[in-house]
Amino acid sequence: MILLIITVASLFWLYKKYVSLSEIFSFQTINLKTKSVVFLFLSTAISQAQEKTVNYNVLRNGTVIGQMQFYQNNNNGEVFLKISSEVKTRLIVGINVKTEEGSHFKNGKLISSYVKRHVNGKEKANKTTQFIDSNYKIFDENKKGEIKQPYINYNLMLLYSKEPVSEEKVYSDSFQQFLTIKKTDNHSYRIELPDGNYNDYHFQNGICQKVELHHSLFTINIQKA
Repeated sequence: MILLIITVASLFWLYKKYVSLSEIFSFQTINLKTKSVVFLFLSTAISQAQEKTVNYNVLRNGTVIGQMQFYQNNNNGEVFLKISSEVKTRLIVGINVKTEEGSHFKNGKLISSYVKRHVNGKEKANKTTQFIDSNYKIFDENKKGEIKQPYINYNLMLLYSKEPVSEEKVYSDSFQQFLTIKKTDNHSYRIELPDGNYNDYHFQNGICQKVELHHSLFTINIQKA
């Protein structure tokens, strides 16, 4: 997840510088016929929706410093993505970084996305991208902007479940701009970031297995658990 590794990179630099569907049906007060209807509805919904969750470890110098979870739900042309992570490490003082990202695609088109980050309990980022009136509006705390692009079909979150075989650009929900994708090897790709660093993504069977954050001071790995 790019926000997580950007976050960790930023923290090291700074210190260097000084429902899901969880509703519970109560079957104790409904009759057998109603139960059958409910079960039929649930079976149909499950057959139409495809869910998956992939867990990753976050490592620095071979030591696990956090975990990340990628969740995807495909349902009738709509795709919902969520990435949540927590990283705990120590430089001069302890650092606890919690990150959450979400995206909603409909018929292959990004409808909305958000990025939230808290460091030691304090909000450090809250960014949103929304498709409104034929364009994308971007919000960053009290700032507003616009991306004059009628269609975004690929963002950094999708990198975890879809290899960019035919993609040349990817939208960064964190930087709120498009970044270039460069193929470096079979099933391996590099994305250079606006801050001068870069990330390498490695795939197997279309699924991201490992992400390497290359920073001027260190390297952080995100590996499929």
